[in-house]
Amino acid sequence: MAYSLKGIKRMLTKRFTKDEIALTLEQYFVLNILDNEEGLILKELAEIVDRDKSAVLRHIDGLEEKHFVARATDPKDKRRKILLVTKQGMNELQKAREMDQKVHSELTESIDNDKLKEFESLLTEIYERAMSD
Repeated sequence: MAYSLKGIKRMLTKRFTKDEIALTLEQYFVLNILDNEEGLILKELAEIVDRDKSAVLRHIDGLEEKHFVARATDPKDKRRKILLVTKQGMNELQKAREMDQKVHSELTESIDNDKLKEFESLLTEIYERAMSD
């Protein structure tokens, strides 16, 4: 399974480069999380991706340099800086999502739909077991 994931990662990275999507895969994952989880701070994001804060901060700094992410003061707590996806970031995220979907479709087009659903269900079960420890 690790080789499959590595191959998918390599394919997506090549496609991002070819289509001039200005995101690394890690930045793509971070933007997805920020888009889905409103009002996160750096510490919370680091916990979600299971990385230390300094590693996540490097990704945030890179996204901020590209104007894809902005830090804003939390209106509920002036000491907190929440991370927000900018309009420019949303545009780039959309391009990346479309490429991700295209790659997914290409890789699974000849696989029976029932087999795919069963496989995804199995992966979900494995993930849930791993997270219950």
